[in-house]
Amino acid sequence: LLQPWNGGWKRLADSILTARDEALPSGPQYLGPGSFFDAKLLSSAPVSFIKYPLSYFIKSPVFALAVTVLLVLGSIEDANAATDAMSTTDLAESLTVSVLETVVFAKVFLKELLSERNDILASSIFQQCLNYQRQNEANWLDRIFSPQATGDRATNAVYAPDSVVATPSEGKTVVAVLGLAHCNGIKKILTEGK
Repeated sequence: LLQPWNGGWKRLADSILTARDEALPSGPQYLGPGSFFDAKLLSSAPVSFIKYPLSYFIKSPVFALAVTVLLVLGSIEDANAATDAMSTTDLAESLTVSVLETVVFAKVFLKELLSERNDILASSIFQQCLNYQRQNEANWLDRIFSPQATGDRATNAVYAPDSVVATPSEGKTVVAVLGLAHCNGIKKILTEGK
């Protein structure tokens, strides 16, 4: 970023584009922008706008009240600042800083947060699918001597106390609750591998 003459900006752009393609794949088999405008999703959005802020007041009323006061006081200051005229230099400086912030945070968000988290989540989902996988009946010798012949076949899985380990059976489904930003990346990892 600080050395555009040595190809620094090109490497940064390539890194961001690679991370975007890896973490946010697109195509007809993936969720697209229309997924945000699904009627059922939009109809439940008002409930979320009320439910989540209200949950902060229930779980931590002092903290939620402090944040609310800061937001209200900040909006009063913003209303007074809006009457001041902004010079062209101020506008250019503000836009330059905003673009630099977006570039830096895009790389951090796409690669270090989203892509790596997709890998972890996809691995966890796959490991849970192993618990429901029925072993081949013809391979009886491997089943007898396999250390994972019974019980939990997932590796590095963490379970809540007193939870029941899955047993192999037909027609089972593993359900994973994911944020929308993770859906396409995890689907790509599980279907195409990595």
